[in-house]
Amino acid sequence: MKALRWYAPGDVRVDEVPDPVPGPGDVLVQVEAALTDGTDLKAFRRGHPVLLGDPPAPFGHEFAGIDVGTGQRVAGVNSVPCGSCAACTRGEEAQCERRTLLNGAYAQLIAAPKRNLLPVPPGLPLEVAAMVEPLACCLHGVERAAVGEGDTVAVLGAGPIGLMLCACAADAGGTVVLAGGRPERRALAADFAATAGDGEGADVVIEATGTEDGWRDAVALARRGGTVVMFGGLPGGAQVALDATRIHYDELSLRGAFHHTPRTVRAALAFLASGARPWEKLLTHEVGLDGVATLFADPPRDYLKAVVRP
Repeated sequence: MKALRWYAPGDVRVDEVPDPVPGPGDVLVQVEAALTDGTDLKAFRRGHPVLLGDPPAPFGHEFAGIDVGTGQRVAGVNSVPCGSCAACTRGEEAQCERRTLLNGAYAQLIAAPKRNLLPVPPGLPLEVAAMVEPLACCLHGVERAAVGEGDTVAVLGAGPIGLMLCACAADAGGTVVLAGGRPERRALAADFAATAGDGEGADVVIEATGTEDGWRDAVALARRGGTVVMFGGLPGGAQVALDATRIHYDELSLRGAFHHTPRTVRAALAFLASGARPWEKLLTHEVGLDGVATLFADPPRDYLKAVVRP
């Protein structure tokens, strides 16, 4: 089969590799749609300590396809918590110490643990179902923000994650403002239940730029006594100078948000299947395996997410 593999920063290649052989508890899936995302873009450019192993490494982690054995349509989840470690027993499944990881979606076939797969509801396009993992992360981020009915929520960052966060925060009862971003992306705010604005004085601010400036801006935007959630990750070892006066005297609550839980994964799939938002608008490009490197090396201005057709 053909698979896109990562060799070094900026170096990915389409290789002919043996078809995967499912082990006990695995399912062989024919990948119909894999998606690009910001994490894969960062991994392409600088590697990744978790998603990528020793080169040549399998690449890609958002996908949906067909269970070869049964013909069932399935969507993949890149990790599942063990359910028995200290973090899981505390109910902190996003911090699981022994999660089952799944990578290698940029390929024609993938052997996936059955517990990492979900049946796709009838009528839901596979390329939309493949968004279950990032949307589940956004639902978890909104939970971490403890968004309540009537809260004003500023989402800082107008990429696909920022737009998903807008939809999730609105679904939780918030009045959402999309702050920052290019005009063409801000124009999508209404489709995802937000209005474009500056977000100043919000009850809750969710940072979704993944930049040091974004972290500082998030602290600056929140009202006194407000909550700030750092959703966008920074490179390992990054140190950010935040306004200590604001945090201390204005009694801000700062929280991190990472990954997803089985419950938010199930909720995300239902949210996608509901058709409540035009999720397909986040899929702006379509490429084959041989087009991923070019797309990541020089993303077009209108790029949000791409469907990769192996």
